[in-house]
Parts: sequence; C-alpha cells; structure tokens
Amino acid sequence: MFVRHQTDKLMYPLLAAVLLMIASYRPKYHLRSDMPAGFFSASASDSSPKRGLEKKIAWAYWEAAQMNVQWKYPYGHPLPPDVPAEFSIDAQALGPSASDPATRTLYWRRLQQVWYLPETWKKDYGWDWSWVSDPIASAAQGMKDSWDRWFAMHGPR
Repeated sequence: MFVRHQTDKLMYPLLAAVLLMIASYRPKYHLRSDMPAGFFSASASDSSPKRGLEKKIAWAYWEAAQMNVQWKYPYGHPLPPDVPAEFSIDAQALGPSASDPATRTLYWRRLQQVWYLPETWKKDYGWDWSWVSDPIASAAQGMKDSWDRWFAMHGPR
C-alpha cells in the first residue's frame, strides 16, 4: 500500500526536474571543420597550381556542406541521390569550372561517401529544449533513432 510521507512534496518535483534534465541534455553532431581525406583526392600527376585550385574548390564544397547541408540532412539521415540546390559555391571566386554541374556532382558523390564515416562528425553534448514544442513527435523520433542505432545494419554507429 502506498503511504504518503512529508518528503513526497519535495521528491516529486525533484524527480520531474531530473527527468527534464535527462531528456534535454543530448548529443549534437556537426561536420568537422577539417575536411576528410576521402573528400579531396588530387592525383600526384597534377601540376601544383591545378592541385591548389582543386583543393580550394574542395574546401569550398566542404564549407557548403557544413553551412547548408548538415542542417537539412543531419547526422544519421541519408543524403538524397541528386545534388540539392543548397550544395553550391560562389563561382566568381574560384572560376567557372568550380560551379560546373560535373564538378558539383563529383563533390556531392564524395560527400555521400564520407557522410557515414565517424571521423567526419564531431559529437558535442548540450542543452536541447526543442523537444518541448512537440514532445510526442520528439519521443517518436528518439525511439526511431534508438531503434536504428541498435538494430539497423547500415548508417552511422
């Protein structure tokens, strides 16, 4: 049988506060600021100026992924097969070949190759109260992410 104690008035709010803190302190994943080796691979036969330009183009596309792509397709979510509009760079600074559709597609394929690698992502913990706006959807997404993490055969671990 349940017996009420004087400490119940203190324990229930304390328990609720602890549960709120546990639910709100979550990991956040961000693309690392340093470009992964698999994202840029210049051949050794390239001349030095061409290799330098290719590296600048690769850095520009990596920064586009950091600034635009990772927020639309976060950690653990697959990238679409087609290049999205967000994945673009300023052609004026690097020349017309930098924004050429073939170059853009090449770096999109490279991003797809490194997207699931653990060394591509940085994990930080912080307070995230976004679940408060829609707790049912957030709980469902959390259960789906947990299911994928524990039982899926593909994706990041």
